[in-house]
Amino acid sequence: MKITVVGAGNAGCFTALWFAWFGRKENVEVELIYNPEIPVERVGQATLLNPPAILWGSTGFNWYNNNIHATFKSGILYENWGKKNDKVFHEFAPDLMAMHYCPWEMQKSILNSGHFKVTEGDIDPKDVDADYVFDCRGKPKNFTGYKPLKNPINSVILAKPNWDVKEAFWSRHVATPDGWTFVIPTHPDSPSHDYCVGYCYNANITTKENAEKNFTKLFDVEIKKYVEFVNYVVEDPIIDDRILLNGNRLFFLEPMESSSVQTYIEWIKMCWNYIFDKTDPRQEISRYIEQTQNFVLWHYQFGSKYNTPFWDYAKTLTFEDNEFDNFLKYSRQLDKYDIFPKGNLYGGMAEGLLYSQWPPYSFKRWDDGMNK
Repeated sequence: MKITVVGAGNAGCFTALWFAWFGRKENVEVELIYNPEIPVERVGQATLLNPPAILWGSTGFNWYNNNIHATFKSGILYENWGKKNDKVFHEFAPDLMAMHYCPWEMQKSILNSGHFKVTEGDIDPKDVDADYVFDCRGKPKNFTGYKPLKNPINSVILAKPNWDVKEAFWSRHVATPDGWTFVIPTHPDSPSHDYCVGYCYNANITTKENAEKNFTKLFDVEIKKYVEFVNYVVEDPIIDDRILLNGNRLFFLEPMESSSVQTYIEWIKMCWNYIFDKTDPRQEISRYIEQTQNFVLWHYQFGSKYNTPFWDYAKTLTFEDNEFDNFLKYSRQLDKYDIFPKGNLYGGMAEGLLYSQWPPYSFKRWDDGMNK
């Protein structure tokens, strides 16, 4: 069986690596085709737990042999969210570690892993001679066949920090008058260091000029780039039973909770089952991304220390989901002192109790932080 991946961004590289590594005993041939003239995403990235594990197993990555200048991610520190606590830490269990990394260096590492064939060039996925083709060519040229995801953010100002961000071992998500700002603790030698702070806002509420004014007032940064975007998901991620969309062809949602790369990987797993077990993953991935949208929206429902038009608008973006309500109810029954002794590791994660990417303990951490 031959599987071809078109595109070498985050989704393309992890798709090729996953099928090549886990398919090496399944007689799977993997080829990745990409145009080296197309620039890789500049913004520093953050992950959950799967990416470091697959890189460790397949490329030799570790925290000593760190050729991608990755930094530790032990969780996310929320600052100025809600009305009760200045800071809320959504942590990983101390024996688990995610990562921050530069997409440029990640691409180079995976393309040079030797686990699959790499071909330079441009090609339409429909013209690829393979059993299955993954279209990972980035954002679609138009949004025919896509539907919007509900979210209050549609713009970001990217900047270089004038302080040592890697002194922290966690991502920072700082509420601001116009939205929130991410601070990714990239290594100063990483190419993504110039784009590791991002002021996220809504351009329909805040002008670019006012956003920049507030950004530079709150943070010591050097402005590098302005980006506007939409939040969306494809209506059908499989074309002609053979072409599977991933990455920004599949969906895009603002960077809250670092959900993108993990979603790509979960979709890869679903596609594996589609290819080898002939199960249809369309409904599963649709629900997964809907849950991701809902969990992110939940963060805005409590407002922030700022009483501004943005936060007034953000709090109007509500949702209804019985499964979410049940997860929240269950999480409130958890006692942090008996999570591990009862075998209920990380509030349900060991038993596979997940709402999209998040175990009930994640619900508990945010719920406690906003209400206690």
